[in-house]
Order: sequence, then structure tokens, then C-alpha cells
Amino acid sequence: MTRINNTVLIASIAALSGNALAALPTAHTWPMEHIMVSMDDTYTLHAHANTSAANPIEMLHFAGETYEGNASALNDMYYTDQYGWILDGIVDPGAGNSIWIELVSQTDGLETYEGGMRMMIGEQTFNPIFGTDSSAANWQWSGMMTHNWYAAAQLGDYEATYSIYVGDSAGNAVDGYSAGEVTLNFRAVPTP
Repeated sequence: MTRINNTVLIASIAALSGNALAALPTAHTWPMEHIMVSMDDTYTLHAHANTSAANPIEMLHFAGETYEGNASALNDMYYTDQYGWILDGIVDPGAGNSIWIELVSQTDGLETYEGGMRMMIGEQTFNPIFGTDSSAANWQWSGMMTHNWYAAAQLGDYEATYSIYVGDSAGNAVDGYSAGEVTLNFRAVPTP
């Protein structure tokens, strides 16, 4: 879809949604940056994103924005949902298994909340994940495109490193598969 078509689509959805989305955070950080997850023929997972410490994803905060319900976790925070987990090709974790993503390390002050498809913000749980608010460090990914919410209360640079692995329903690593790793970079910037 072209940029003009995307703009028309977004404007149409915004006009139709009106008040329904007024109290929800804005996916105002375009374009999307996908974390491509793949599996090679040796059952090794790989993940990559086209960002680095030199070109991080910006986390923004607009004074006066407040959100209701579960999205209130982002109140008074710099945030982004620009990163999205997505499969790059066929990834078969085997019957009864799933792809799991586990936090390896992150900058103090970075928080993560479960997201989903960007156009379905109203249906997202905003559950804390990856150690936020004492949540588990690992998260079971559905394999569908998912844009989680990354947030911080202070300006500055942040990063998080994740292990991507095949696990059973309880999140235990399954023998015969090798994990991949990816680092995501963020910068909380002053209000535009």
C-alpha cells in the first residue's frame, strides 16, 4: 500500500473510531520496525531489527495525554510501540511447542507491556511483561505480528536484549532447537 493510501486508511479509521480511541495511546511512531524472527534448517532461531545504539527507536511523551483502563500504565511515560515481532518465513516449533521470548538484560527503568496489532489498540491487554512489575522474564509469543509497548519515565537511552527460543507450554526450552538473540535500542526524547 502506498504512503497516501496508508494515510487515507489511518484517517478513515480515526474518523470512524472517534471517541472510542480517545483515551488510548497513540501509535504515533511510524514507520513500524519489525523484529524479524526466522528458523534455519538446523532448527536455530534468528532475530534481527534494523536499529542500533546509533539509530534507536524514539519513545515520545506528549504533555497532558492520559489513558484509561489497562493503557493507564503508559500515563506520564515516554513510550513507543514501533517495534513489532513478526515471523520471517516458516517457523515450525513442533507440536505442542511455542516460540518464547525471554529478557536477558535491559537498562534500568525500561518497562514493557503486552501489545498486539497496531490497529487493534483497544483490544490490547497492556499486561506487564519481561520483568515489568515483577512479571515473568519470558513471554509466550503467538507468532502473529505483535507490537508491545516499551516505556520509560525518564529521558535517555535504553536497550533490551532478548533470547528467542522454542519452549513447551510452560516455557521450558525444548531440546533440539537453538535460541537466537536480539537487542532493541530506544531513546526517550523531549516532548515535540
